[in-house]
Amino acid sequence: MNHARAWPMAANYFFFFAFFGVIVPFLSPLLLDLGYSKQQAGWIISALYLFNVVMPILGGRLSDRYFSLDRIIRLGGLGMVVFYGLVWVYSDTNSALFLVFLFTAAIFRGPMVPMLDALAIQVSDGNARTFSRLRLMGSIGFAVSVTLLGYLIDAHSIRVFFPFCFVLCCAFCLSNSTLPKEEKHVSRQQIKGFWRTLDRTWWIWLFALCCHWFAFAPYHYGYTLFLAEEGVATHLSGWIWALAVVAETGFFLASGWFFARWSYQTILIAAFAANLLRWILLALFPSPWLLAVAQLLHGPGFALFYAAALQGISDYCGGTHRASYQGLFSTAVGGLSAIAGTALAGQLHGSMPFRDMLLWFVPVQVLGLIIIVFCPLRRPSRQNEN
Repeated sequence: MNHARAWPMAANYFFFFAFFGVIVPFLSPLLLDLGYSKQQAGWIISALYLFNVVMPILGGRLSDRYFSLDRIIRLGGLGMVVFYGLVWVYSDTNSALFLVFLFTAAIFRGPMVPMLDALAIQVSDGNARTFSRLRLMGSIGFAVSVTLLGYLIDAHSIRVFFPFCFVLCCAFCLSNSTLPKEEKHVSRQQIKGFWRTLDRTWWIWLFALCCHWFAFAPYHYGYTLFLAEEGVATHLSGWIWALAVVAETGFFLASGWFFARWSYQTILIAAFAANLLRWILLALFPSPWLLAVAQLLHGPGFALFYAAALQGISDYCGGTHRASYQGLFSTAVGGLSAIAGTALAGQLHGSMPFRDMLLWFVPVQVLGLIIIVFCPLRRPSRQNEN
């Protein structure tokens, strides 16, 4: 690995996921503070995920066919600065412009994760251990921002969300200037053959990953609301979120040990099982101490899941159409499944406690585990590139 290319990549991960440490835990309570109902907050967040459906695959195809990954990331960072700045300006107007700018900002944010991942995989030469060490910088950024913002909200108000978010967007945009350039090694004829490389095995495997992420929806929709229902103070909720990221970071660091001993298929099974245990514990035993301890299962449930899924994609695609595969993965998993799960979480939470709502998602996690056990991804013996 070229360290001159790795450090800028790590910095981009840090600032982008520091920004995520603002959006994921605190957007739901912010929308409630702005006067939206729980159901409306659920619909708004699920609508934001709509851009996670369209933009990742669009960004992947544009990258593979026309533009370099680094150029798309730079454009996205600039758009985030402009439109999250406008979100801040119109946050007190109670006008439709607030939602318009919030959704427009999501358009520029939408393709960032798969584009960063695709570039990081190239920088790490496809090595799972090296990629995980780059990606863990995002986990560290998330932990830093979620902890700091929790204290700032306690000291001021939830509205500190807006300047904090804008500053992080500016930092991400500035860090983009140091991104390594993508190196393309495929012909235009190969690029045009993407959709015909996808077989039945791929789609079944991708559906299992969607089940896993669908079951994450209550956590992303309102784990902060869950903590509040159980009497946890806001500044402590930041630490509890950060505990999950600490576990995530530890498993990213240890990923080389896991991948040296087991296949990505075995690691995926372990990740699915860890999440199943996590949701059952939270639903049945939601005491404050267990809310914190269960966050440790985020390590295998997210970090190992993510690293193993991307390793599977890298093995399946063989280096061709990498950005498109990453985009399709994010479109299906981070987009479609997140929309469906978040919308359902918001609707259910409007009529029942958070702990009861969690139980509705356990069967989906069980289904995903069954599929990933009995329908592993198999690389086609012959890629159809024409």
